[in-house]
This record gives sequence, C-alpha cells and structure tokens, in this order.
Amino acid sequence: MTSTEYKDLSVREFTKAAEIYESDNAGVYNMCRKDYPDVLAELEKEPFTDLLDCGCGTGPMLTLLHEKYPEKHYTGIDLTPKMIEVAKRKNMKGVELVVGDCENLPFEENSFDVVICCESFHHYPDPQKFFNSVYRVLRPDGRLILRDMTMSSSAVRWLCNHIEMPLAHLAGKGDVRIYGREDIKELCGNAGLYMESFEKRDFCRLHCVARKRKNAVKRYNNIASSYKRSRNIYDDVLTQNKWWSKLYIRLFWSGADDNMIAERLLSHIPDDFSGKLLDVPVGTGVFTHKKYDVLKNADITCLDYSADMLEQACERLKAQKNITLVQGDVGKLPYEKGEFDVVLSMNGFHAFPDKKAAFCETFRVLKKGGKFIACFYVKGRSRVTDCLVKNFLVKKGWFTPPFDTVQTLKKRLEKVYDIEEFKAEGSIVYFCAVKK
Repeated sequence: MTSTEYKDLSVREFTKAAEIYESDNAGVYNMCRKDYPDVLAELEKEPFTDLLDCGCGTGPMLTLLHEKYPEKHYTGIDLTPKMIEVAKRKNMKGVELVVGDCENLPFEENSFDVVICCESFHHYPDPQKFFNSVYRVLRPDGRLILRDMTMSSSAVRWLCNHIEMPLAHLAGKGDVRIYGREDIKELCGNAGLYMESFEKRDFCRLHCVARKRKNAVKRYNNIASSYKRSRNIYDDVLTQNKWWSKLYIRLFWSGADDNMIAERLLSHIPDDFSGKLLDVPVGTGVFTHKKYDVLKNADITCLDYSADMLEQACERLKAQKNITLVQGDVGKLPYEKGEFDVVLSMNGFHAFPDKKAAFCETFRVLKKGGKFIACFYVKGRSRVTDCLVKNFLVKKGWFTPPFDTVQTLKKRLEKVYDIEEFKAEGSIVYFCAVKK
C-alpha cells in the first residue's frame, strides 16, 4: 500500500469512530485511556509551557491536561477532520486544534517544550518523517513522549506487521507497523533526538522519552557561524586560487587537488542527464556551477545548512531556472524515499555533526540504482593533516568528529552500494557508488 492509501484508511476509520471515541462503547479505543496516567506522570517531571499532541483524536488527553494545568498552551493535530470537529465542541480555552499530517507538522521551528503522541504512531506510513518533524518543532532540551503498541519479541512483531495488520486493513483499519526498541532508537538517532528511555509496560505498550539536546543545536550553530566567518576565503582555499592557498594545501593536505577531484566526480554525471539531483551541501557552488550550466534538462536541488554559503551559491546559480536552493539539514532531509537519481556531496561529510543520520538520509532519498557521488576528509592518511584537523579545524567548527578512515568508509559503503570508483588523494577520499 502507498502512504496515501494508508492515510485514507486511517481517516475513514476514525471518521466512523469520532462520535463514540471517548464513550464507554468505544471498543478497542478504550485501551488508549490506559496511557493517560503514564503520560501525565512523565509531564510532571519537568515544567513546560507549550505542548503539542500528535494524533490528538477528539482531545481526551488535552482535556485532562487543560483541567489540570489550565494556564498552559496546548495544540492538538489530527489527520481526521471529524476528530478535530468533535474536539472543538469542547470549547477549551488556550487549546488550538488543527487538521494536519503529523509527518509534516505545520508549525514553526522551536515551537514546543513537549510533543506527546499516544497510540497514533503505528498509523504513520513514514515514521522517520514524523521524528524529523518532531525534532524541528521541539525547542532545545524539549521532549517527545511516545506511547504506542509494541511486542518484545521480534518474531511476534513480524507476525503482527505481516499477518495481523494486513487483515486489519481488510477490516478498514489504517494500522501500518509496530516497533521495537532498536527501531525507535534508530529513528531517534536519525532525527537528531536522544532516546532517554524506552520501556515495555503492561502487555503491549511502549513508553519512550526522547530529547532534543541543546548541544546538538549548538553544534549546528557553530558550523553556521564558522562558515560565515570563512565565506571570503572558502573558494580561494578549495580552488588554490592564491599563492597562500596553494602553500596551505601543499603543506597540510599533501597537495590534494580539489579541482581535479571535482572534475573527476562530476564526470560521473552525463551532460544529458535529465533526472533529479540533490547537491548537499552545495557550499558556494564554486565547483558545480559550470557543470550545472550544461545540465539543462536536470531537476537540481541544492541544499546547505549555512545561509551564507547559500547566498553565494544563489548568486552563482541565479540564472538557471532548473535549480532550487534550500536551507536545511542533511540529517533530516525533507524529501521522499527514493526521490533522487543522484546525490552529490562534495566536502561536506567531514563537517556534518551527525554523520550516521547523514549517511542514512542520503541513502534513503536516493533511488535504487541511483548514484551517490562524494568526497571528504578521512583520517589516518597523514599525521600532519590529522593534527591540523584535530587541533585547528575541529576547534574552529569547520570539521566535526568522528571521522572515517579509508577502510571504515569503504566497508560502510559496500554494505549498501556497488562501488564504481573509490580513490584517495592525500587525506581526501572521492567515490561514485550505486545504490543496491
């Protein structure tokens, strides 16, 4: 089933259930009431002001919270209009109710101290998009409190996901999947959230608390600040356009030629390429703008976390109508699975704060058979370079550990890619790999 088909099933299911959802005749939905005391207990551990209830239904949890803490501000979101209609009849002051998709939360960054999600998560076709969206709307140090169904045994979860849920679809239910501890931990990690706790409570309930750590935000801000300071020398260093940049590359980078590496990598993209290409991070576009001049039929998206880098790239690429420039985080790419034919990443991975998430996300958005083309720093090739990176570039915020070696990187890639080219130039590795 497609994402849309799953969501349509859920809307139909809960449209029928809306009028009885909080009644004693709600059947299986009465089980949700068991979650409310645990969520209340979790909320009482820390103060909060703004709370978002994802998959709020007719607002039973919001009703309890509004009665207990009427001075707080609450927002509820649900995919089913009928559920929100019933919730609005309660006329709760200070409670905003929104029809919307929890995988694409329609709220500003850093809007909430707490996000709760009770017995709704197993209806989401793309769980990673939900976690990514939660990360975006949470404030630094904010919490996600997740309650949902689970089973300790992976075999039992498999039976539920592959036998029980398809039968439920025939009965008009929109359930998608249930998850175990490692599944949730991976989703948290990919989104940049830290999973503080995961428990199986009662017969089949998971209780998870994840947090948006302050230091994660700090690392991203440090990167943005560092590249802002270096914007006037960035191109000269990479292209060796000045005598001092040539000397710097020769002394500290074993003479690695970024111009040659860029030319070699871009040769893997044919001039008549007409698919979708993601360039992350685009930087200033210093190496790619001439190639993009040729790719008239391609649909090109250029993404970078640094507004200053994007500003310079925009100036270089402004004449090309087939290019979209986006400010964003490679660890939480706002694109569908398998959306791109090529993912290009030049001189980026050594800066990304969450490299695991970056590898997962670039793999996720790439089509099967699509090309992952990249170059970046690897440790263990030169003591001089490693010393420079550790004692200067990391401290300045331009590079962020941990770093792969040639061996660990190749092993990582070979698990999910067929490698067309893989070479090291000084302490820079460049490669073209095809998604299996």
